[in-house]
Parts: sequence; C-alpha cells; structure tokens
Amino acid sequence: MVDGDLVTFTRRAKDMLATAIKGNRIRLMNFLNASEAEVLAGMVSNTPDIDIVFAAGFDGGERQRAALIPSFMKNPTIDIPISVFKVEVINGGEINHSQVLGSLMGLDIDRNLIGDIVVGKESAYFASCSEFDVFLLESFTKVGRHDIRLERVTEIISTGQQFENIEIIVSSMRLDVIVKALVQGSRRSAEEYLNDGYVRLNHVVDKKPSRTCNVGDLLAIRKHGRFKITKIKKKTKSGKFVLVIKKNV
Repeated sequence: MVDGDLVTFTRRAKDMLATAIKGNRIRLMNFLNASEAEVLAGMVSNTPDIDIVFAAGFDGGERQRAALIPSFMKNPTIDIPISVFKVEVINGGEINHSQVLGSLMGLDIDRNLIGDIVVGKESAYFASCSEFDVFLLESFTKVGRHDIRLERVTEIISTGQQFENIEIIVSSMRLDVIVKALVQGSRRSAEEYLNDGYVRLNHVVDKKPSRTCNVGDLLAIRKHGRFKITKIKKKTKSGKFVLVIKKNV
C-alpha cells in the first residue's frame, strides 16, 4: 500500500471505530485490500470495545469487507452483504481480469465497492457490495467491446488459488528491490518491468521504484506470477530483510 494511502485509510478507520463505539451499533466497511485489512485488524486488537468479522464472498478471497461490532453484542448474527456475480460474454469471446476491472471502473464507481475478480476460460466472477446490485444489473452490460450477461450466483465460488511459500532476502522494502528478487534478475530489469507497467501492487499498476512495500501487500508481475508478502521473518546482521512470500502456483 502507498504510504499516503495508508495514512488516509488509518484516519478513516479510526473514525469508523469511534462511530461504532459511540453509536453502539455495527458498522460495515467496503472491501479492503490485504494491507488495509491487516491495519484494521491491528487497530481492533487494541480496542477492547470492538470486535471484527471479515467476509470475502469467495472461498479464499483476498479482498474482504469488514464488520465492526461493539463487544457487548455477544455472538451477533452477522450477514455481511456481499454479492457474487457471474459474467458471461454473449456470442463468445475471451475477457481477462484487467478488462473486467477496467469496465467496472468505467461505471464511475469506487474500487472499494468491488472485491475479488476471478476469471475462468468461459466466464468471470466478481464480488461486490450488495447495496449496489440494482445499479450493476442495470449498468454493467459490456466488458471492453463485448456484450455480457450478468447474473448473481449463490453457490460458493473458489478463487482456485494455490500458493507455495518461498523466502527472499532483500536490502530494503523498496518495490524495485523486491521485484528484482522475485524475478531473479538485475536492478535494471526490475526497473524495466516497472517502467513497462508489468508490475501491479495491490491490483494497481505501480511504476515508482522507491515505493515502500508492506507485509500483506500483493504483487503481480507479468510472466512471473502473483505474490503476497506474508511476513518479515527476520533481519540479518547486515541489515537485510528475510521475507516470507506466498507465490501463486
């Protein structure tokens, strides 16, 4: 997550926590990326009056909605409103993750209203805040130049993601340094990946080499796969970081 975005999110989260405590009522948040979810969970762990529940809409989903629950509500029934939609191309044609996301953003809605997007060979699925079902059903009719059929589904969809744990050693948490380690290339090759728009940080193309990465961040590098920074295992005597990374396989 970008540092400035993290500060902004932390302020917003504090306001939501204060509102939940003061109003003695459950507060719902829109979809959070992995970094935001980690920050929020940490804040709640230090707030004795509030509990938290997460839901993604997908089995194994990364982007999650959160419900902030006053602790006096013992075992409340929480149904976080998430809808999962199936996208089918009418008259054939293939679509990818970027096309689905781009077309959704073309409806002038916030990214945090949309959860994970899972693309298969014949169809795609995405999670969204249920409050916007009517709007999506009426307005989301195309992906790129393809006409689509949109249907809300009730079965549990798996993201189908499988990961293996790997470890890398980096001199800093800069984006270019981590990309270099993940692609096992040179600093120059990492910069070229960034300049060419081949690197996505938390689902957004990021071309800034000096961007600071954090635990929980997701990286997608074209032709190399998807990665999640799970934890900083240790710091070596020379000051380098040993990172545990989940790699999509």
